Order: sequence, then structure tokens, then C-alpha cells
Amino acid sequence: MPTLPHKDEEAAVPASHGAGGVVVLVAFDGVEAIDIAGPASVFSKAEQMRPGTYRLHIASPAGGSVLTNGGLSFAGTLALRQLPAEIDTLIVAGGDEPSVRSAIFEHKVSEWIAEVAPHVRRVGSVCTGAFALAAAGLLDGREATTHWSACDMLQELRPQVRVHRERIYVQDGPMWTSAGVTTGIELALALVEDDLGHAVSMDIARTLALPMLRGGEQPQLSQALEAQATASHRLRELVAWIGTHPQEDLSVEAMAARAGMSPRNFARAFAAQTGCTPARFVEQTRVAAAAQLLRQTSWTQEKIAGRSGFRSVDALQRAFARQHGVTPQGYRDENGR
Repeated sequence: MPTLPHKDEEAAVPASHGAGGVVVLVAFDGVEAIDIAGPASVFSKAEQMRPGTYRLHIASPAGGSVLTNGGLSFAGTLALRQLPAEIDTLIVAGGDEPSVRSAIFEHKVSEWIAEVAPHVRRVGSVCTGAFALAAAGLLDGREATTHWSACDMLQELRPQVRVHRERIYVQDGPMWTSAGVTTGIELALALVEDDLGHAVSMDIARTLALPMLRGGEQPQLSQALEAQATASHRLRELVAWIGTHPQEDLSVEAMAARAGMSPRNFARAFAAQTGCTPARFVEQTRVAAAAQLLRQTSWTQEKIAGRSGFRSVDALQRAFARQHGVTPQGYRDENGR
């Protein structure tokens, strides 16, 4: 995908100046470290950019030190019962199944969530933290997501929840749930954008050196990652290059030359190893690049078509209809700024 647009290329978006207030990230022994560290970095950067916006607390059932599933520790966490009475945003992290079960049933995390949730403006989860929200009854009758490997389990355990298996995060009213691990960063950026506007979230994304800022409707498993999982080293490198250069000449001949293969052998090998023809992969990559720009900029469709590798707006519109079943403008109206 193309890198995040430079701030000078964006149309100014006024901040909403939403109330930030106290942000609580709930951890427990066995928690996934990045489920805490990722969102914490986002809210900390927002506080640096807009002092007085957020007061961040990392909490755990008993307080003190928490050992993550990777062997790292978070020291000095607050006990849940010691948290400030007024919590604005509450996010529950995830972990492996035994750790989440222990947090829910032995340490009564879901009972505590059920008590405080009516007084919290927004409640969210990262990865399997969604199970704690579900056990508290907060997701019944709502749309939600969790890590792709746990979606079926969540649906089976809580049939009242409408589980989205493909999306990286889902907002349903005051409930925000995200998929696995790194999507917690994107969830936190979406919450900051909800409070402070698009420009601030984009500045944070740049500070964190994110290659792109995905919308919640994006799939958990990217097309490029899936292709790289089954491709040879030579084609893995090409797939990665295509993803960051959608505007280049991506004809079969040009890609074959870059891979050091004949066009015929390249086309056969690419389809066999990725399960997708080169032409379809390129179109999907370019549509994804265009979708990112539709969400994150106010650029004209002509400019977006050029930046994402389409020869014309008409070509962009036809490809978008094939991939998304809507026009680029319809997609922007639903998902854009």
C-alpha cells in the first residue's frame, strides 16, 4: 500500500475536541504485551500532542506487577478497585485462552466490567479481550469481532453476538472491539480520531511509523500476507514490492522481469503459489490502495486513481465495483472522513 499521505497533502479537518479523560487498559497475567503497549503508545502520543486530553492507567485484578505471555512485565498496575470513579474509556486486552478464562472466572474481571460499564462512555477490547466483554453481557445483540482464530468460539459461546470474522475492528454504539494483537493500535487510533479528529490520529500514525492506517472494515488477514505465506522467496519479495508500489508498471512482463522469470513461467508460478492470478492480485492491491486514500484524504478520484495505479477514474470505478460492489464515492461516504 502507499505510505500515509503527508500532512501537507491532507485537507484540514477540525478536531472534535471530544472529552478524553481517564483511559484504562485492563491487563492480567498472561496478557498479550502488545495489546497493552500498542494502545498505550497511541494514547500517550495523543497526550503529548494535546496535553490534558488523556490520563492513562494500566490496571489489573490485584494491581502490582503483571507478567505477559511473552515474559515481559508491566510493573505498578493499579488494582481494578483502586481506579478513579470516573472512567471515560475502558479497554480490555487479550491473551491466550487459559489466561483469559482465569481473568474472567477466577479474578472476576467480567463482573467488575459489568459494574462499571454503565458509567463509562466507551468500552473496548483488543483480541480475545472481547470474551471478557461478552461474559459481562455487554456484546449481546451487538456486532463485534475478535482474533480470527477465536471468532468461531466467541460465536458458539455467545450466539447473541453478531461476530464479524473479517473486520479489524467494529464499533457498535459505545462498544469497540478489535481483532488480534496489532489491531489494538488501529482501534486506539480510531478512538483518538473520534475524540480529536482525523489529523491528530494521522500525526500519531506517522510518529509510530505505521505504513498505512486501515479502516475497521479491512480484513484481518491481508491479501499480501496470505500470498507471502505460500510463495517462494523470489515471489514473496515481489509481493511486498507490489504492495508499496501500486502506481508502477505492474504488467505481467514487468513483474516477470523483476522476478527474473519469463512471463509465461512467472504467470504460472504466481498463480500456483498464491492461488491468485497476477492480474487479479494487482487489481486487488490497487483497489486496497485506493480505498485507503478514499478513507484518509479528500483527494479527487482522479488523483487517487493516479496514486493507486489506475490509468483513469473509469478504470478505478470499474475495479472498485468488482471488488466492493459499490462506487468509490459510495465507499467514501460510508467509510471516509
